[in-house]
Amino acid sequence: MLGTNSLTVSAGDYEVLDYSSFPDHSITSIHIGSDVYEITSTAFRGMGHLKCITVSKNNPFYSSYSGCLYDKMQTELVCYPPALSASYIPNTVVSISKNALSGVPEKLRREIVAVVEDNGSVNGMEWDAPGEHFIHSTGSVKWVLENGDIVDPPSELMKMAADLVNVCTTFSMTRAEQLEASFDYLAKSVVYERSMEVPSGDWTGSYAMNTMSEHKGNCYGYAAAFAYIAKGLGYDAMVCTGTVTSALGGRTPHAWTEVKVGRNWYVFDAEMQRAKGSGYYKQTYESYPAGPIKKEASYPVNY
Repeated sequence: MLGTNSLTVSAGDYEVLDYSSFPDHSITSIHIGSDVYEITSTAFRGMGHLKCITVSKNNPFYSSYSGCLYDKMQTELVCYPPALSASYIPNTVVSISKNALSGVPEKLRREIVAVVEDNGSVNGMEWDAPGEHFIHSTGSVKWVLENGDIVDPPSELMKMAADLVNVCTTFSMTRAEQLEASFDYLAKSVVYERSMEVPSGDWTGSYAMNTMSEHKGNCYGYAAAFAYIAKGLGYDAMVCTGTVTSALGGRTPHAWTEVKVGRNWYVFDAEMQRAKGSGYYKQTYESYPAGPIKKEASYPVNY
């Protein structure tokens, strides 16, 4: 014991912590010793007064930071004490375990989830991506189903996007690095082909396939291709159309991609990146270099 409302869990107490390990729900702080090797998802249930968890540096399975409990590598949040009003979450944390936020006030819960989602978009690896997505496997890029099964990309459009991702990314890259590498490769490898045609109907898939197969296209093709690539990497994405400032004066029709990174949507314009060389990756509408850019329509993409 450390004090009236503090508890040390160490050698001779428990090696596995579960709901029965803490019958006194008035405890405010817990120190976990080096020999605890498993903590179940119900271990801290009902401990509404808990403010702080610390872990021995010699524990090979768990760690703590700023009062919270994490796995050893601090990639997963295991428990955010419900009475802890504020904590710094390391940028390595990309997932939240079951019941880790039990008892945490709803507003704070939303903030924690948003921070971890942002971390996952920037620092997470491809296996951390939510839902169905691409994953590297023995020299090729496969598709992860919702149930975790890994299969060959089941459509021609998906296969084209996977092949492009395979050329310019590796499994050791973070998701953000894969997104940027794919954007740069698309911008450099596709030749701009001017066309006055403005697409209509359900056009994004066909434009994306033509652009990736022919390695040429207009702004609509660049925008559609990158939207499907980003979707394959586990990001929400859409193709946007509207107008942009023309180099000859006035405004001209244009298309670009929007990708949701963390909590926010950003502009990714691969065709302008090809034309200008840089500056069109992950911009806001306010920071877009050739602004003002005005959106008139958007087309969410899904496989």
